[in-house]
Amino acid sequence: MSVVDEQRSEQSRVKDAEFAPTPSLVRRIFRWRPLRRKRQKQVPDRWIAQAQRKRRLKFLFVLLVAALAGFAVWAVWFSSLLAVQRIEVLGLTPEGELVGGQEVRSAASISIGTPIAQLNTGAAQTRIEQLPWVDSVEVRRAWPNDVVLAVTERTPVAVLENGDVRSGVDAQGAVFDPPGGLWLTDPVIRGEGPAVKVAVDVVTSLPEDIERRVRVVQAVSPDDIRLELGNESIVRWGNAEEADFKAEVLRALLPRRAESYDVSAPSLPATFGEKGPKK
Repeated sequence: MSVVDEQRSEQSRVKDAEFAPTPSLVRRIFRWRPLRRKRQKQVPDRWIAQAQRKRRLKFLFVLLVAALAGFAVWAVWFSSLLAVQRIEVLGLTPEGELVGGQEVRSAASISIGTPIAQLNTGAAQTRIEQLPWVDSVEVRRAWPNDVVLAVTERTPVAVLENGDVRSGVDAQGAVFDPPGGLWLTDPVIRGEGPAVKVAVDVVTSLPEDIERRVRVVQAVSPDDIRLELGNESIVRWGNAEEADFKAEVLRALLPRRAESYDVSAPSLPATFGEKGPKK
């Protein structure tokens, strides 16, 4: 080998030595590559684990909500936690509270222990309204354990007399027996059929000063209503029309002290059996 070749070979070895990786660099490269691959693998695994935890928490939350909803349905509709324990009746007069309260509770037919949510308030209201002396009623749930029956009684404006039977009659013509007894004594309506309703309309239209004088109302027919006054005089009132005009005419006739007065045609009034004014 010539000297020139030896020099070139030496230069080549020096050059290769300059660019050859050192052992420490090799170790670092081989050590970093697996670590990088490991980290690249751990990142998606962590995301998957987080997603799985979220799914588990969501499932547990849905399960808890379903359990609470199921418990609420059971507690409201089927358990005794919200069942009827007391039935209260309101709106009755002191005279009719004892008997009327028992009749209302019996008509409502609401059993103690019935879940309030299952209570059919409309059906209970319909049953109570069938009582003749009840004008209106409202059935209310008073959570958690009470039911309130708010009753409005019919108010008698006259006494309907049919033979020995005496009943109350209200402004609508409904006939009933008040639960506390019939305390009203007059006016007494005697008659039957459609004439009774007209007689009631006449009674309710009378001014107070004249209504105090009336003791008996004879319902002969819808167009022939007669008033018997306290002094036993008879007033032929006719039908229920022109009540104010008839009352005004009757006031003018009463000082004549007649046995009967006819104001059925108030424009042409008449008196019979006049006794003359008091001396």
